[in-house]
Amino acid sequence: MYGLDFANYTSEKHWSKAERNSHMSKVFVTKVNHELTGVQKAVKKTLDALGWQSLLHGKKVFVKVNLMSSEFVPGQCTSPLILDGLFNELSKLNYDVTFGDADLAAAHQCNKAAKVWGHLKLAEKYGVKFQNLSEDEMVKAQINGKVFKELDIPRTVVEADAIINVPVLKSHCLTNLTCALKHFWGVVPRMRHQYHLVVDEAIADVNTLVRPKLAFTLVDATICMEGDAPRTGKTKICDMVLASIDPVATDAAAAKYVGMDIPAHVRLAAERGLGSLNYILVGDELVPNPFKPPNPSKQPIFFWEMSLRKNFLKPLLFDTPIFGVLAWIATKYNTFYYYNRYGRKYAKEVMESSWYGEELAKMLPSE
Repeated sequence: MYGLDFANYTSEKHWSKAERNSHMSKVFVTKVNHELTGVQKAVKKTLDALGWQSLLHGKKVFVKVNLMSSEFVPGQCTSPLILDGLFNELSKLNYDVTFGDADLAAAHQCNKAAKVWGHLKLAEKYGVKFQNLSEDEMVKAQINGKVFKELDIPRTVVEADAIINVPVLKSHCLTNLTCALKHFWGVVPRMRHQYHLVVDEAIADVNTLVRPKLAFTLVDATICMEGDAPRTGKTKICDMVLASIDPVATDAAAAKYVGMDIPAHVRLAAERGLGSLNYILVGDELVPNPFKPPNPSKQPIFFWEMSLRKNFLKPLLFDTPIFGVLAWIATKYNTFYYYNRYGRKYAKEVMESSWYGEELAKMLPSE
């Protein structure tokens, strides 16, 4: 292990805080049309408009994907169709590409999810590497944030020359929205659940750490998730691809699209100079498409977790082996109750009643 100081990072490639706060960032929008574009062509169109090749410096690229579920429910994880389009572009210039995500606090889902969602098939197709960040060697990073003064960060993230962020647009029971900024919560594999009561400041801290390496965000808004997401929401087809070099602007545009106020973690990130709340849309029109809002008081896992974290029993419940029992209960709710009652139905609807079904079937493992 060695120390890495992100706290005093400066680079001409990134705006000063004043410039970020006044900058009118571009958010590129491409409507996905099956007959005219398809997802992969929509990705290429978006990346070309973004000028992506000029944004990558060095050859080692880490692609942060969402692999939070080992069950296939469209909208939960990064679509393999999006990744296929991205990897195809990266392969043309011979980048050294690694992609991955981390295990959840309550489950070891990442490796299985990479297989179930067809990501490993793509890794073989394009010669890219998959890394479960929870299994990576950790490097201690100094960030001097509001919540974290230092963090153990996966070596894959630290040693990347550039990071491409590929989140799925979803509502979220804890932060209202998960898109560009919230997605980087996954580069903190260890104990991030312990910071749910200060999650907004903690997300801003983590983004302070990764921002210098962030080349751009490519948002999977093809099939999203609304309601009590990110894990137990309802699939929502949106047929969009978004991209920007500015994660704050990305989230501001996404919030307006789904019909919600700008979340606290997005405003805090803007205050830290990590991007701008001011943006202009380039490309197709981003017509507001209100999502069903999350209702954490009705989502039992979030309700009981947050209630118990505020209870005097918190040290006993979350800092002892008892947490393993709570994690097991949460996992069973997600993988058994939710999936069998709702998730399986959502997956069937997409695969049998939308044009995505035929395309996704080509990407998913046959067994």
